[in-house]
Amino acid sequence: MSSQLPLSLSQPIRYSSATFLEHAGVQAAVTAVLTLAQQRGFALLYIMGEPRAGKTHLGVYLVGKLQHEQQRDARLVDGAQLRRWYSEELPQAPFHAGAVVMIDDIDLFLEGDEGRKHAGIFVDIAERLALAEGTLVLLASRKPEKLACSSQAKSRIEAGIHLLLGDPQDADLDLLLDLITKQRGLQLKESKRSYLLRRVTRTLPALVECVDRLEDGGDFASPSTSYELLSGALGTPSA
Repeated sequence: MSSQLPLSLSQPIRYSSATFLEHAGVQAAVTAVLTLAQQRGFALLYIMGEPRAGKTHLGVYLVGKLQHEQQRDARLVDGAQLRRWYSEELPQAPFHAGAVVMIDDIDLFLEGDEGRKHAGIFVDIAERLALAEGTLVLLASRKPEKLACSSQAKSRIEAGIHLLLGDPQDADLDLLLDLITKQRGLQLKESKRSYLLRRVTRTLPALVECVDRLEDGGDFASPSTSYELLSGALGTPSA
């Protein structure tokens, strides 16, 4: 079992399994990954989600569950660093039987002229996992049919299982907002959270974008946050 992520995901926010909320929109993906990992034979799962839909955090969460609940060799690799991981780290740590590899931003790795040169790396990883009867999980923003990649890579992706991340339910939003603000070291009083939740679009990307604007525009060292600041984060004039 791999005890840590093979590469540092160069993210401004450090994600962990403990801070991930398994909301309604990701439950199908979580169930699919955990179920496929326990089945014999190779499987490929392609998970789509728009930018800021929580794909990277989902990957971190799933690696934690696979390692701790199934004692499985599970690894999450950033697509931007996949080539280096493949050449420098994978030879030192070959896949165990039933291993799970999750590749974040696989669409960025495979697309374009440079991506076509990387197709052999992707195919080789898939073939090695097939020999290990493992599972390959791909996280991407683009739908498979929209990928501008080599036919080698595309045929393997299209033959896999495809899932689309969904929106959280209304009941999830308050806890999601609390987690997102705390990840950034921010604190909002209950009245201010309620103000935002009554007005923000009910999707995770919209919630994250709202908090990003709030972080950029406010001084959270002060004891209170003005409603003008909250309105600015929503992109609307204050009431």
